[in-house]
Amino acid sequence: MTNENDNTLTKAVQAVSIHRILSDAREAQEVDDLVAVEQPVSIVIDEVGTFTVLCTPTDLEALAVGFVFTEGMVDTLDDVVCVAVSKRDPSVVGVKVEEPGRITSGRNLIIASSCGLCGARNVTQTLAELSVPTRLLQVSVDTLMEVMARLQSVQEVFRKTGGTHAAGVFDSDGRILSFAEDLGRHNAMDKAIGKCLLDGLSTAGCGVALSGRASFEMVSKAARAGLELIASVSAPSSLAIKGAERAGITLCGFVRSGRVNVYTHQARIGNQSRPENAPDKKI
Repeated sequence: MTNENDNTLTKAVQAVSIHRILSDAREAQEVDDLVAVEQPVSIVIDEVGTFTVLCTPTDLEALAVGFVFTEGMVDTLDDVVCVAVSKRDPSVVGVKVEEPGRITSGRNLIIASSCGLCGARNVTQTLAELSVPTRLLQVSVDTLMEVMARLQSVQEVFRKTGGTHAAGVFDSDGRILSFAEDLGRHNAMDKAIGKCLLDGLSTAGCGVALSGRASFEMVSKAARAGLELIASVSAPSSLAIKGAERAGITLCGFVRSGRVNVYTHQARIGNQSRPENAPDKKI
């Protein structure tokens, strides 16, 4: 029987024929390779508008819910009347919200997998609207390292293609509550947050681990979800640091090889090590 992971890989991975050239070879080799799927998916919000997202076509209901939430179109899952992938066209996700009249983002947009809503918002206004999350989260450096290791261990699409980003929402014990992969960093984060919403899991007192750089948009989405900490394997941008400082979010970069750079609100990070006899935590 085909399991859920197999279905995800089928939708996310495509086989292609390539010419592989090695520096010490005289002729190119014709081999099969795997690439991550990128395709347009339309999020149709009833009475609001259509947003065409270039993404990896998996977890589409979670993507749609996470998108309308992190973009401020709804405040809770209760504001979403229904969400479903079209039976006629699997590249269309329909969303019906409780109060469409209050949504000001009623415009048709194409959102690239690389950048999200680039230029669609006023950065100054977004900065001013960033809310300070609660201070429930306290983690050790060891816990952050364990979370990053778990994030890498479940990146099946990346392992096969080398072409996707990942985001994982984790709690204070380092358990990954939700996880998603996508070509776009922001899509992966929307999916991970959307999964929490659909599963009824609170993101209060939680953090998010990212496989790529931390941009301002990722900070904005984290603030919307009430996430207190962002841990990225790569670098943050200057505006991400400014946004995290303003929002009260702990922003960590280069979380790898026993190293953590803490750019904002370092009080949530402890340097205590996990006891030697403590059991390993499972995802």
